[in-house]
Amino acid sequence: MNPLLFDFMKKISYRHIGGKISLNTKEIAAELGMSQQSVSRDLIILEDEGYVVRKRVKRGEEVVLTDKAFREFRNELNIMQYILKSSEEIEIEGILFTGLGEGSYYISREGYVSRIRQILGFVPFPGTLNLRVSEGYEIYVPILNSINGFEVQPFEQEGRKFGGVKILKARLREENVGIVIPERTHYENVLEIISTEHLRAKYGLKDGDKIKVVIPKNQGTDNL
Repeated sequence: MNPLLFDFMKKISYRHIGGKISLNTKEIAAELGMSQQSVSRDLIILEDEGYVVRKRVKRGEEVVLTDKAFREFRNELNIMQYILKSSEEIEIEGILFTGLGEGSYYISREGYVSRIRQILGFVPFPGTLNLRVSEGYEIYVPILNSINGFEVQPFEQEGRKFGGVKILKARLREENVGIVIPERTHYENVLEIISTEHLRAKYGLKDGDKIKVVIPKNQGTDNL
């Protein structure tokens, strides 16, 4: 979410009473040091993006925060709590599921294999272990995106272009693994795990199993 829009939503939410906010755009504009047009514009954007529901009333507007807005506030709180923690690692739980079957094709491309070998020290098994992030752990997904990992630049092979990815070092059980974060993905709140072995077969894993992955906050320097 746009930080400025989030800050605006947070400020108007101070007036939140009984699930509703009574707003007069002129009063809010004076209170926040904004123009009335800017306040109206931001309310329109919040409504269009599903964060509020608005209704005209006698003295202005009645604004109701949606579940999406409260999720945004909870995520912000959890991120602040994470920042204040002294732990040097992030632990994320996910539920194993069968993906689209594209992992084996992409991970076996030489442009990825050679770079992954440099970063993780192994040739990856041709496939990914897909974990759908469990409820309550979703707030760590944007944090993973902000960690300085190891970049794999876009490349071309056999006349086809392949997008860049970021690799994060991680541990799954006692295995050193990698988390692949593509520039473009079909999934939301999903971790794609690569390893030197077929982890499903090694540990007898099946769809629906809950698995935890540990990711160091400090990934080291990408000078490979």
